Amino acid sequence: MSTKEMITRRGFLGGTMAFAAVGTRGQTEKTQVEVSGASRTLDSEAIGFISDLHVGLPLARQKYKTMRDYPHQPAATQALIREILALPRPPANVLCLGDISLAFAETEDYAIAAETLKPLTDAGIRVTCAMGNHDIRPEFLKYFPGYDKTTKVPGRFVSVVNTTHADFILLDSLVEPEPSKRGNYGACTKKGLGKEQLDWLISTINAATRPTFLCSHHSASGLGIPMSIFKNRIVPGYLHGHTHQWTTGYLRGDFDENARMLREVGIPTLGFEWDVGWGLLRTTAKGATLHCNARDFYYPLPKPKAERPAEWDMHIRDWSDRTIGFSFDV
Repeated sequence: MSTKEMITRRGFLGGTMAFAAVGTRGQTEKTQVEVSGASRTLDSEAIGFISDLHVGLPLARQKYKTMRDYPHQPAATQALIREILALPRPPANVLCLGDISLAFAETEDYAIAAETLKPLTDAGIRVTCAMGNHDIRPEFLKYFPGYDKTTKVPGRFVSVVNTTHADFILLDSLVEPEPSKRGNYGACTKKGLGKEQLDWLISTINAATRPTFLCSHHSASGLGIPMSIFKNRIVPGYLHGHTHQWTTGYLRGDFDENARMLREVGIPTLGFEWDVGWGLLRTTAKGATLHCNARDFYYPLPKPKAERPAEWDMHIRDWSDRTIGFSFDV
């Protein structure tokens, strides 16, 4: 059975509407995910990409108020986590590209997120998270401990994930808002890597001997990554979240006779709003292919019994089951 057959649009929305009917009751309770059949062998050559969970408290319980309630969360995210777990061979690694919190990094946002992601780790899948502009590191650490100890750059949460055929660097592009501006959407718009992280990245890529993907919450634009990084053929591609959209483009690596265009891909939200879905990257010794699991599109939020705009389904068709290739030229 293909991943497309495992969850239909109607089934996905059915899960979100079921959560809406429950309301806010039990949002921090343990996530229960059942996967039929015996335990599965994990695929060490596959990597799942998820992003922009944006799970959190209902409006009435928020200390820092968002603009509205999002009653379809976290059930929408849980539906796609069940889909990952239902694969014949789930990926051994899942990389989460940030914006784990709903908006302003409330402590309980991360409690909900930890329980939402727990079925993956219970299945033996290694989940590694990057920071997004709606996250705050100390709050994240309360339910996702250890990143401050394993980071490659002090003060940031920078991870390196080694897999069978390639390595993955998860950069930290979060610039936290000043405490006095907590709860202000405008204060959540900054991004950057900083000199220490950029210096580490340049040194690491120059010393790398295996294909090394770059990953971050934000796209590469405006992060100050030098063209020499994109020119280096040790880097097969750059993957990011943030935009809540499937996107693909190129990053120019210099202008000389050895110049190249590095492929950049945007991963959608796992269940919040706009493009909804996740990516499955399968690797070989010669390259990798990202399969786009486009599962939904909605903006504004889906409503029970409301007529569904035709353009929403058009967006799903545009990306459903697309594949994007990366070559390992090392």
